[in-house]
Amino acid sequence: MSSERRKSNHAEGLSGKRILCVVTGGIAAYKSALLVRLLTCAGASVRVVMSRAAAEFVTPLTFETLSGNPVHTDLFARRDRPSIQHVELSEWADRVVVAPATADILAKAALGVADDVASTVLLAARAPVLFAPAMNEAMWNAPATARNVERLRADGRIVLDAGSGSLACGAVGPGRMMEPDEIARRIEESFAPGDLAGTTILVTAGRTEEAIDPVRYLTNRSSGRMGFAVARETRARGARVILVHGAVDVPVPAADETVRVSDAAGMKRAVAKAFGSCDVCVMAAAVSDFTPARTSDAKIKRTKAGLAIELRPTEDILRSLAKRKGGRIVVGFALETENGEANARRKARDKGCDYMVLNEPGPGTGFGSETNRVTVFKGTAKLFATPVVSKEEAARRIVDALVRDRRLGKRRR
Repeated sequence: MSSERRKSNHAEGLSGKRILCVVTGGIAAYKSALLVRLLTCAGASVRVVMSRAAAEFVTPLTFETLSGNPVHTDLFARRDRPSIQHVELSEWADRVVVAPATADILAKAALGVADDVASTVLLAARAPVLFAPAMNEAMWNAPATARNVERLRADGRIVLDAGSGSLACGAVGPGRMMEPDEIARRIEESFAPGDLAGTTILVTAGRTEEAIDPVRYLTNRSSGRMGFAVARETRARGARVILVHGAVDVPVPAADETVRVSDAAGMKRAVAKAFGSCDVCVMAAAVSDFTPARTSDAKIKRTKAGLAIELRPTEDILRSLAKRKGGRIVVGFALETENGEANARRKARDKGCDYMVLNEPGPGTGFGSETNRVTVFKGTAKLFATPVVSKEEAARRIVDALVRDRRLGKRRR
């Protein structure tokens, strides 16, 4: 693609914008030079911060030439005029993009470590920050990296998906940095007012816990990741988000209003209260279908005779909302272990949902996983099915379908 074509692609959204690029020490740093070129050709003013490790891969002179500005590599560098470098850069930027974002910088940013110019700038950043991860497959799949990514997303940072492909180490798998043109597009999108501006989205997430006695409860394996991904995606696109969640295994993302509940009855009360003020309700929480008919006030003791617990069904929150939805859009989630599409269609019809999202547990999908494979129905009509993708990408595709719904467009007006 020529420079002129790139300029026309991004010029409208990036012209006059101030972008701070943070380059850290990975082989993908050479791609960051192209990113800087794309941004400057689009009319953005670009400044670059490099970690010491980044300078082992690409020289500061390369980025000075491409950006037309001095490159910052040393927190304590002497300057022509007195200033606090990391504060000045952070206040100057409209957006901060970290590319490549190594495992090291993800960890530092998640923990708030500030021991060099790159990490200090990130801690002081007031503008939205986008991370473009790039690392070895084993490092990307490490539990510590997953925790750091979840923490950053919960803090409101934008962590772009790592691609899959041939890596510098010779392995093939996830960990490849998103291509520069796509990163530039995502930066441009972040300046848009958002296609959900003016709407209120109610999102439920996590699992409920039904008490048996003071120390035991019935629950399920939901981690909260899918619902939280929907909450982040809708808020990033301009919606006011009300988040109602039960127990979760991951950090809770920022929302305009957050309500924590414990059991199905609490979920019903919180959702019923918020439902009247929303335009769309996305019921991603895994609400218990049954609850103990009787709860013991004291811990139930072990006996040789065993224990029988009588269960009664909980109220179907999704069905009750659909009955009084009016012009609101109601989205249900169905996790099915067999006859998935047939059961999802039946649930959409019986419960009165506008959309139904089918999850089918398997390798890399379902409860507890960072990835998912979803099939989305509008009523009983199948819209699309995804391959195994990150839950953030699944959320993006679900929200895309909602944005295209004409009813939502009328409510925005």
